[in-house]
Amino acid sequence: MKDMRSLRDVLFANPRISADRKAILFARRWRSFRELQERTAAVAAALRREGVEPGDRVALLLHNCPEFIESYFAVTGSGAILVPLNWRLHAAEHAVLLADAEPKVLIAARAYEPTFARLRAEVPSLRRIVVVDDGNAPDSYEAWTAPGGAMPDAPGLMRDTNAAILYTSGTTSRPKGVILTHGNYIADFSNVASVVQPEEHGVNLQVSPLYHAACIHSFLHLAHGGGTILVEKFEAGEALRLIEQERATYLFAAPTALYQMMDHPDFRRRDLSSLKAISYGAAGISRARLEEAAKAFGPILLHAYGMTETTSHSSLLRSADHAVALGSIGKGVGASEIHVVDEQGVECRPGEIGEIVIRGPNVMKGYWHRPEATAEAIRGEWLHSGDLARTDEGGFVYVVDRKKDMVISGGVNIYPREIEDIISAHPAVAECAVYGVPDDYWGEALAAAVVLRSGMSVKAQDIIEFCRGRIGGYKVPKRVRIVAELPKNASGKILKTELRKNVD
Repeated sequence: MKDMRSLRDVLFANPRISADRKAILFARRWRSFRELQERTAAVAAALRREGVEPGDRVALLLHNCPEFIESYFAVTGSGAILVPLNWRLHAAEHAVLLADAEPKVLIAARAYEPTFARLRAEVPSLRRIVVVDDGNAPDSYEAWTAPGGAMPDAPGLMRDTNAAILYTSGTTSRPKGVILTHGNYIADFSNVASVVQPEEHGVNLQVSPLYHAACIHSFLHLAHGGGTILVEKFEAGEALRLIEQERATYLFAAPTALYQMMDHPDFRRRDLSSLKAISYGAAGISRARLEEAAKAFGPILLHAYGMTETTSHSSLLRSADHAVALGSIGKGVGASEIHVVDEQGVECRPGEIGEIVIRGPNVMKGYWHRPEATAEAIRGEWLHSGDLARTDEGGFVYVVDRKKDMVISGGVNIYPREIEDIISAHPAVAECAVYGVPDDYWGEALAAAVVLRSGMSVKAQDIIEFCRGRIGGYKVPKRVRIVAELPKNASGKILKTELRKNVD
């Protein structure tokens, strides 16, 4: 990727791409790179006719679909700034984010039409809403792009040009707009490619939302001339079918998706031998289920660690390193450096718990309209992640917990992730979350929400007794709830803020 100046070059000046090769599979139809290039140019031309200039914002409110990828390259390739929205949010939240980003154009699915009037009223910058559907109505995407046109010039496009604003998931606070540059994306492509080594005929299965930082896996494969399969919404049986039928070579999945695939009745019946790498991350994974996944999928697992503020990746645990550092997030990948430091910024010794800090060309430019938050997050050259971790003697990094998730009970620091690993080892447990709740005596007390495997039955007290036989008494949850599912955001992160609202 070193030869690329901007994301425009990925699609329009890339010797790795062959026009006739398959680029995108969606709704059981493959689209070629030639079709992707032509449709991207048509979208860019339509944006220019709409008065969108370099630096203007264009928002997307779409599930995974080819129009998302076309718009991604059209917006960034013409010098404008892409603002992808989380479709799971409420209309009121969409309005707040759009008022902050001030886009001229919104490209949205027809399903969100009931909110359009509200968005027009509350977002003064919004000139046009273009609707993606199967029809050809006057406001539709197809009608809007029908005149076609050449890709507009963008002579000032460079690596430090702003490419996108991605809003953080906001699991603990109001979402912030992360400004990512063309160079951030290209650096992340290079970082991941240094380990994954995508091939021209590689096929990525995109089961996570494209509006999320995990979109990088589709764009990485396209940048190397490979294809990507778009799944609108993840369903384990369908994912297994697509891997077998389309001979997918690469998959990124949140731990929950891996669990569902392993637990699906088709798992043993499907031929998954085409997979050369499975990258997992975006949320914590229990050691017990990680060991199960390593046995089920074989030596092809990669643990990806990163955040929106680092475009996507900061470190990777390579497949071979799972044998010596299972549970680690690995080491810095490519040009991304990762360290664990104490409150004074001094690097911690092996075994000491500190905060992960990150430096590299993939680190964001800053937060949109939030200079104070930017200054708090980026100090000197280092991005402070808010994740607590330790290293071992080999330099491998192990995440202990989020700073904000650490529980102080009776004056003692307790890291919920450790207890989650214990509970997940119970044979009846599919997944769990441990968190702190207010307590008059202890200040905070540990609580656990537990999801059982299908067909299993266990009582809350059984979980408590299971913990008592394995960890110190002060770490044993004082309250356990058996629940049908855990609240999660689209990236698979468990929303502990929601769990804390349901305190008995």
